[in-house]
Amino acid sequence: MLYVLYDSQCELCIRCRDWLMKQAVFVPLVFIPLQSEEVHRRFPGIDILKPDEQLLVISDDGCVYRGACAWIMCLWALQKYREHAQRLASPVLLPFAKIVCELLSRNRFFLSDILFRQDPESAARKLTAHYALHKASLQNTHCSR
Repeated sequence: MLYVLYDSQCELCIRCRDWLMKQAVFVPLVFIPLQSEEVHRRFPGIDILKPDEQLLVISDDGCVYRGACAWIMCLWALQKYREHAQRLASPVLLPFAKIVCELLSRNRFFLSDILFRQDPESAARKLTAHYALHKASLQNTHCSR
């Protein structure tokens, strides 16, 4: 069994939980909202791991997975996605999985708003502005030879 600690105040987190709940599993997934008393009852001292920053998954034998490793464990538990999980866990792809998960975690409230609460035109304007801002900052970080 895997315990998946998710943010019940984040629409993106809720949608990911809902998707995971619909999948056929090899390993049962138990979803526990970070905001619940159950989290502290089951996992005393969990706050030291800062579960509000990135996804946390805890196995029934006490192993803790965070960020990309937590997502990979969720995929590993699913019948249709175990092969993908094993691929993402490879030493070559794991650094990229970590980057993607960090970006999603850091921007989850922005993405929740854009993807699930905005009309398409407003979402497109905000995404365009957000992309332009990040594109400009990325261009300023490159070194010239």
